[in-house]
Amino acid sequence: MRTHLLLGAPLLLFAVGCSYDNGSVRRIYASEPSCASSSTPAEATIDVGGKLEVDSGQGAGLFVEYDSGGHWQLRTSCDTLKTNASCAWDVIVTPEDGSSILNVTASNLEPEDSVSLYPEDQKSYRLLASTSSDIDGFSFDSNPGAAVMVDAYLGDTCALPYFFWVGDGGLHSGSPTNPLVLVPSGD
Repeated sequence: MRTHLLLGAPLLLFAVGCSYDNGSVRRIYASEPSCASSSTPAEATIDVGGKLEVDSGQGAGLFVEYDSGGHWQLRTSCDTLKTNASCAWDVIVTPEDGSSILNVTASNLEPEDSVSLYPEDQKSYRLLASTSSDIDGFSFDSNPGAAVMVDAYLGDTCALPYFFWVGDGGLHSGSPTNPLVLVPSGD
């Protein structure tokens, strides 16, 4: 299944950094962000093999894909060609149900970007990326069919409206909670 995605409307972006407390995958701010992390993340189905095509520089988004055998890909984009601003992404991925994250591979990251083991939770990985007119991201493997929790911020704002994935045969645009647990279907 291929879903074509064009993000047309310019989006208001923030460029203030975040920090975390020790291990609970929660954000700490000088002032409260526009939406707080949920204590009970929603679960959503992600389809095996659901692909998203992204026009770099045209819109802000966090795009999550899953392929059979436990192969995940996360990519970030920005609306830089419309706003002349970059997007400061801060994404933490945590395996659920005793699974592990393996074979982490960065994709198109600039020298100031990073994907690394989250030091406060040795099973989670964190992507810090300043995305402009390119597409940044990383891929990883987990146990086939195992869910992952994705906690994403764009600048100092939770990325609820910027989550995109294919689930239950359709394109999902926006997350009901942050973080969000994605559960593969049919693997």
